[in-house]
Amino acid sequence: MNSIDFLIACIPILTWGLVPVISTIIGGKAVEQSMGISLGSLVFALIVFAIKKPEINFHIIWIGLASGLFWAIGSVGQYKGLKYLGVSKSMPISNGTQIIGTSILGIFLGDWTTKTSKIFGFTALVLIILGIFFTSYKEIEEGIEKEKLQWGKGISFNLLSSLGFTFYVGILKYFNIDGWSSLIPQSIGQILGVIFISFCIFKHNPFNLTVVKNSIVGVVWAIGNLAILISQIKLGLSVAYPVGQACIIVSIIAGVYINKEKKTKKEWISAIIGMLIIALGLFFIYLSGVYDKM
Repeated sequence: MNSIDFLIACIPILTWGLVPVISTIIGGKAVEQSMGISLGSLVFALIVFAIKKPEINFHIIWIGLASGLFWAIGSVGQYKGLKYLGVSKSMPISNGTQIIGTSILGIFLGDWTTKTSKIFGFTALVLIILGIFFTSYKEIEEGIEKEKLQWGKGISFNLLSSLGFTFYVGILKYFNIDGWSSLIPQSIGQILGVIFISFCIFKHNPFNLTVVKNSIVGVVWAIGNLAILISQIKLGLSVAYPVGQACIIVSIIAGVYINKEKKTKKEWISAIIGMLIIALGLFFIYLSGVYDKM
């Protein structure tokens, strides 16, 4: 495995890690935040197209649109899952099921072909998911009723979200679509998907000033998205996507120092342990790529 390719796969750790932090500052409903990301993604895609001028044909357009529609399902579902379960309960379910889904799909598409790479790969997945649980730990505050958590709806939205996110990257990998070429049709698919979900399901108009502000988040997200799409072709879906989920490390640190989120001593200890476990998981993911197809 080329070290540069692995470093490209690590870009979403920073960019995707900053997305929830910036979104929290700007605010907005789930569909507004998703629409803002979609619009920012389109702006980024147009800039990339003007500079790179990648090949685009009808095949790429249709697959890119489908990828964007799957992303819209994943994005809105994730925000709704956070609403019903909160960050500490929702993120381990969301990130964990995404990692499992993309890794299983990646194996079907040809990743981890050797026994050694499978051992390193599955060990890495367990470590990353375990690390996410530790980083998401939150002490129960007095006066907060457990009944306020809506587990049925929360789990349902998170599973739907994970399916959406799995197929948003998986369909491009399956059809071997270049990341540069897919950006514009994908971002249009994102916008169309969020519009449909907003008007037909939630009966909400997603176009307002909050959406425009959240488009800043979209540009940040799009940088990580491009890195994932490029690296999954070179490293495989089972390597590229789980690496990106380590973004929770940046989200935690930035959340404390930028959003001024408070953490108790137990929460800090758990978060530090979790980040160390995730870092170890990233090392094993790297090894799974090194020993793949050897």
